[in-house]
Amino acid sequence: MANFVMLMNESDDSGDWDTYIEKLLATGKFRGGSSLGQGVCVQRGQADTRCQVTGMIRLEADSLDEVKALLEGNPAFEAGYSVQLLEEIED
Repeated sequence: MANFVMLMNESDDSGDWDTYIEKLLATGKFRGGSSLGQGVCVQRGQADTRCQVTGMIRLEADSLDEVKALLEGNPAFEAGYSVQLLEEIED
């Protein structure tokens, strides 16, 4: 199994997050998560910009396709916001 991170972009807190998290808990793949507050995106030589990531969920799964299947019911995804799915690299 591998660890993955689901990053929600520019979404709000609306939607039924409790039901979605309960669904993830029932799969045994949920490893935590959080809403994220205000932040900035910084790059050398560039003006700071507003951070677009508003929440994250950590998951354990066999593949990226398995994580994609877990998007069903995600309030941010269902509302049309983008969600980044990333595999964590172990050192």
